[in-house]
Amino acid sequence: MLIANIEAQKMVYRKVLLTSCLLLLFLSITVQFDVKAGPVTINVPENYPTIQGAISHASPGDTIHVSSGTYNENLAINKNLTLVGESKTNTFIVGSGNTVIQVNFTTVNISGFTIMNGTNGIVLQTCTGSTIKENKITCSDKGIWLFGSDSNIISDNLISNSYTGIVLCGHSSENIVLRNTVQDNSKGIAFSGTGNLIYHNDFINNQNQTEIIASFSNIWNNNVDGNYWSDYKGIDANQDGIGDTPYLIDGNNQDNYPLMGVFSQFLVKWKGENYYVTTISNSTITDLNYGNSISLDVTGPEGTVGFCRITLPRALFDGDPAILVNGSPPITEKELPASNNTHVYLYFTYAHITTQAVITPEFLVIIVVSVLVISIIAAIIIAKKVRSKTK
Repeated sequence: MLIANIEAQKMVYRKVLLTSCLLLLFLSITVQFDVKAGPVTINVPENYPTIQGAISHASPGDTIHVSSGTYNENLAINKNLTLVGESKTNTFIVGSGNTVIQVNFTTVNISGFTIMNGTNGIVLQTCTGSTIKENKITCSDKGIWLFGSDSNIISDNLISNSYTGIVLCGHSSENIVLRNTVQDNSKGIAFSGTGNLIYHNDFINNQNQTEIIASFSNIWNNNVDGNYWSDYKGIDANQDGIGDTPYLIDGNNQDNYPLMGVFSQFLVKWKGENYYVTTISNSTITDLNYGNSISLDVTGPEGTVGFCRITLPRALFDGDPAILVNGSPPITEKELPASNNTHVYLYFTYAHITTQAVITPEFLVIIVVSVLVISIIAAIIIAKKVRSKTK
């Protein structure tokens, strides 16, 4: 009887051991499968000839990289994806009416495209946590349209020649609208929603800069800077690049820090780090270069006075920066109270001609001036000696 019980126990132990081994094997296979099934990058047209084909075959979390070219498509996205064009200057999505990119009930990141020839450019319907950035959009109705979508970021886009540049409706709230150029549209930005943050945008020559669909309170500045409004009539008596009176939108909305010139941001790479230099200016700034000093190419109507408020990371300078415009001091210059331990804010004015402004560490300016003075003195001495020998 005892022997029978021992054999029965052994049989139970074998079953338990076999079950445990099978379970471990199953878990191992599952883990390996999950690793292999992680997010991947799909290339268009290398892997699929069309963007929609890549979207249809993609898994949630995948990235679709689109090479430069023209893609005649209207896209529908209903899964979590990142859609990246090679460059907005040479990667075109050309729709055939309707919405060019329709996104529903998901999270997406879309960047690097020129989007055109549709009723609407990009539509996010009931989407959260999405990013739409660095696109160029021209469509007949709405450029970027958020409907019932919260906590998304719209940044660094150029939206022009549409009926409405940006629309946040269906009570879209808590979105960030940042560093966009909204230009030459019938309406710049239209709203219904609350708690949206809108700053460092340039609203230029829109027939109506804003339209409030339903009035709720939104934030139109970051407590230092607001937006540039080309129809702003205020003045800047204290010369800090910010208008002295608010830009009024409606009873619940106003920009308390309207910019007196267009806002621009430039990336500077230095010693393996990325730094950002920003400007507010009534000039056209076509280029910014850095190498121990920062040079800006600025132009404007001849015979007028230009201004620039520039924000510089202190890490790019040893000592206090000094300003030269075409080799001479500017008309006026000053450091603004907003300067802190990490950034310096400078404001200066100049005559509008073909102008190059150079901002350099102050000690370099002293060295340059000293060398110039010594050279002039040396030239005078040599000239006197030559005249003496001639006599």
